[in-house]
Parts: sequence; structure tokens; C-alpha cells
Amino acid sequence: MEIILFVYGLSFFILGVLVLFVRTKESAIFFARKIWLLGVFAILHAFVEWVFLYMYLYPQYEPLLSPIKFILLLLSYLFLFEFSRFIVRESFKDKRAKLHFLHTLYAAPVIYIISLSSLLTLILIHPSLDDAIAAIRYTYGFFGSLLLGIGLYYYGESLKKSEYVERLKIYFKIPGVAFICYALLAGIAVAPTHYFPGNIINTAWFLDTIGIPVQFFRALCALVITICSIKALQIFSDETHLKMMKSLRQIKRFSSDVSHELKTPLTAMKGEIEVALKEPRTNAEYQKILYSNLEDVDTLQSIVKNLLMLTYIEKESLKSKFTQQNLDDIVLNAIEDLMVVAAQKNSAFEIAALESISIMGDAILLKTVFSNLIENAIKYSPYHATLTISLTQENDKAIFCIEDEGSGIEEEKLKLIFERFYRADDSRSKQIKGFGLGLSIVQQIIEVHDGSITVKNRKPHGLEVKVALPTFQ
Repeated sequence: MEIILFVYGLSFFILGVLVLFVRTKESAIFFARKIWLLGVFAILHAFVEWVFLYMYLYPQYEPLLSPIKFILLLLSYLFLFEFSRFIVRESFKDKRAKLHFLHTLYAAPVIYIISLSSLLTLILIHPSLDDAIAAIRYTYGFFGSLLLGIGLYYYGESLKKSEYVERLKIYFKIPGVAFICYALLAGIAVAPTHYFPGNIINTAWFLDTIGIPVQFFRALCALVITICSIKALQIFSDETHLKMMKSLRQIKRFSSDVSHELKTPLTAMKGEIEVALKEPRTNAEYQKILYSNLEDVDTLQSIVKNLLMLTYIEKESLKSKFTQQNLDDIVLNAIEDLMVVAAQKNSAFEIAALESISIMGDAILLKTVFSNLIENAIKYSPYHATLTISLTQENDKAIFCIEDEGSGIEEEKLKLIFERFYRADDSRSKQIKGFGLGLSIVQQIIEVHDGSITVKNRKPHGLEVKVALPTFQ
């Protein structure tokens, strides 16, 4: 029994130390940012078992140590309960989820009123210390472990697919089952009490029926949870490393992009100024050079603005600022802003459909998407063209579609058009000004909004661009 209690406590102690000292703050996964709660629970619960071990070895100290065990047990299960509350709410926040009611039930004002009321009622009915400890296990221990187990089991399904998520799901499901077992072993099979179910199903009954102390099975659960947590924490560490490497690549790419695109206008400006300074010029000649330099400055401003936009979009904190947006209003505003541009080419807009659709997003970024796509359609279509626009809802997706009457893009080059600074000059007019950043910006904004964009050639000519964005439920 002594070895069982020691291993039981040691398993949780190792889990707690690993969780509290591993760096998970940089992780994009919700679980990693709240896992410190599990670490505090594990450390406190380790001391609970070691206090119990000491009481088992030296019964004469039980009156002194029992209140300490009570306080440590309550605090440990409160941290476990809070962690389970976060996981449950995150796992079932989707309104279409079968267990979505748990998201509402586990809101702090609701669940803590229910749980504290239950705990205090049990303690008032049976005020002895042993019964109070059982009450803690019945409320925060049982429900904290059970709902955490269910939450962990289903939590992996809510994660986006990535190179590490498939492995991570395994290390969520196994401890999920282990926590469900632990809920039954530590939250139901408690020390004998004066009320149901502890007066029938308890540690003494378990030992008489199974022939093995319940603490042995609790220790097994703790070992499984600890081993899987170590594996999951390693994945968090790998994820953070991959994220840092991605950031370094983005910095290098940004530097390369800037030097590549700024070189031409700066060289042109420098050359014109050097020629102008070699000999006296007339006012008309100086004015011509200044106008030329002004065009180059405008070019530089546009490039820098677009590059900064790309950098801004890559910030992950952007999503936290999303609000509910009426997509049809944003599309109409983008069309209205470009009416003058379309009129310059005698182009007309045909709105095939415009449904009222709401999504979660950033209004400025979404307008940037539609403005870029509509402006491109105007640019690459001939004079007197008709541009067909539609906004419809298909299941849980908002579908924006725009069709132009241009010359299209060669099939092998379609997959390249979203790369920074790429321009399909062979198939789309070389005379049209641009820097090849617009579609890269569009794609990144759409990805930030968890959407997708597809481009395909129309027959007999023209291009069709479709954007799919998740609707607000």
C-alpha cells in the first residue's frame, strides 16, 4: 500500500512539474494556454496522496494532518474543475455539437453556483471531516475528472488539421478515457460515508469485491495521464519550434520581398536625380523629373503599404478582435467604391444574387478582399465588359463569386497567382500596373477568416473567382 500511494503521488508530481515548467504560452492551441491549471492540480494532489501516505504510516498524526488533507484536496480539485470547465466549453462551443448544452452549463456563474451549493449542502447534512472530504470528491473530484475526460476525448476533433494535430488527438483521447476512469475510482469509490453512494460503494467495498486497493487503479490512471501528457507537451514544444522557424522564414521573405521590389523605383529615382544634377536644367525639365520621381514615390508607398498589410494579417491575435459582420453590406460598399473605376472602362456590374449573410470577421479586411477581386476583374476585362457578382449561402458557408470577361490565365500558372510578386503577364495584359501582392493579401485574409478561395478559367473566356467563408451561427 505504501508503494502504491508513493507512486500515485509521484506520478501526479512529475505531471505537475512538467506542465508548469514547459513553455506552452506560444502555442496556438487553446489547451496549451490553460494547461497550467492541470499542473497546479497535479502538484497539490501529489501532496494529498503523500499526506495520506504519512497518515497511513503514522496514524497518531491523523488528527493533525486530516485538515491539511482536506484543504489540499479541495484546492487541487478546484483547479482540476476549472481546467475541465475551460476544456468542456471550448470542446462544445459549436452550436451544432450534440453536447453544446455543456458550453452553457459550464459558464462560471452557472456551474459554480450549482457545485458550491451541492458541496455546502452535503457538508451541512454530514459535518464530519471524513464526510466533507467525500463531498469534495463527489462534487469537484467526480465532475471535474469526468467532464475533463469527456472534453479531452472530443477536444482533438475541434482542432484544425495540421502536421502535429493527428498525433495530438491520440494523446488527448487516451488520457480522456483515463480521467473518466479516474472520476469513477476517485470520485465514486470514496472512503465510507453516512449517505449514498458512499455508504454502499466505497474503498472498503472495492477492496472486498476486487481484492485490490482502489488506490492501485488510481495510480495506474495517474501513470497513463502523465505519460500521455509528456508526449503532448513534447508536441507543444515542437509546435513552438516550428512556429519560430516559420517566423524566421517570414522575416527573411519579407526582407527579400522589400529589397526586390524597392530596388527598381529607387534605382530609377537615383539615376534621374544624378542626371539632373550634372548640368543646369530649365524649370520645365526639373518639373518633368519631379513628376517622374513622384510616380516612383507613389509606387514605393503602395508596395510598403501592401507589405505591411501582409505582416499585419499574419498576426494571430487578429482573430480575437473579430465581430459580427453583414457580408452583403461589405460587398455593396466595395462595388460602390469601384463604380468610378468601372465607368472609366464602360464596364457594368450584374448582381446575380445578394443574400443577407452574417459572418465573424474584420470589416476592413473583408472589404479589402472584395475590393481587390472586383478591381482585378475590372482591370483584366476589356472595355464594355459585364462583371457578374453573386453572394449566396450554401449550408454553413457564404459563397462570393465574381466572373470577368478577360483572357483568363494559363492553367499551369493558376496555382502561382497567390504567390507574392507573381504576375501572370503572358496571359493577363502586360500594360496593367501592379506589384503582384493583391491576391497574396486576399488569400491570407481569407485564411485568417477560416475560408478558402478558388480560381478557374471560364469558357469561352474569362475568369471565375469563388470565396467561401464560414457563416455566423
